[in-house]
Amino acid sequence: MSSELRRLRRARGLTTGDVGSALGVSQSKISRIENSQLGLHLEEVAAMLGLYHVSFTRREEILDMVRQAGKPGWVEVHGRGLSEQWKALIDFEKMATALWNYEPFVVPGLLQTPDYARAVIQMTDVRQRTDAEIETMVAARLDRQRILSRPLGADLQVLLYEPVLRMPVGGYAVLAAQLRHLAEVCRRSRVSVHVVPVAAGAHPGLESPFVIMEFESYSTLVYLENKVLSVFLEEEPHIDAYQLAWEAILASALSAQQSAEFIGQIVNEVTRQAKEST
Repeated sequence: MSSELRRLRRARGLTTGDVGSALGVSQSKISRIENSQLGLHLEEVAAMLGLYHVSFTRREEILDMVRQAGKPGWVEVHGRGLSEQWKALIDFEKMATALWNYEPFVVPGLLQTPDYARAVIQMTDVRQRTDAEIETMVAARLDRQRILSRPLGADLQVLLYEPVLRMPVGGYAVLAAQLRHLAEVCRRSRVSVHVVPVAAGAHPGLESPFVIMEFESYSTLVYLENKVLSVFLEEEPHIDAYQLAWEAILASALSAQQSAEFIGQIVNEVTRQAKEST
């Protein structure tokens, strides 16, 4: 949101000082708004959009996002049981302009259906969680997906290793529904899904999943997670290593169109398996 305000200002050829003078506020306040250091207030954003001569339709879209941003999300209201690292991940996802997610084992959380998410949580957690704790984690995971429906949310690029599409997490019926959802997601303009076929052979993604997170005003981060901890990497050599890994894995992947067709074929296979298992 803040970066979009900066883009609109620059498109009009205005400086932060010009905007501050026109609106009767300091230049530093405009700068802090554009750098996400100050919260967005509806009246101030409306005045800025008017100064930038933004069209009525676009102005209403942005103002509606400001209204929605002022409402607490599920995590803010119910997320007491979540770890600080998980809350940090959610915050970074909201601020990111691009997310590059490689997954060799399961469909990424941002693209999971409720039943699939529930099955992943139940089957991978060695601790005995209560039903309430599991539902809290499922709801938090689904709440993260709101960034994909925001007009100014992050672009999501996903690399999936073929076994992800065939592992019957929760059973074949759950997997079939998940793959149909994935096929639908592939049609979104801001989501790109590429499948790495097993036939491509060994590649740098055989070790573990990772997420590269890019931002408008902050340095790139890499997010890693395992059974006992999660970590954000920010050192340049670490970032470079994962970016090189991404490029190498992508070179082994199918194109977006080929991937969509491949997913469609597996949907048909899994749907038949689901019928046979009932």
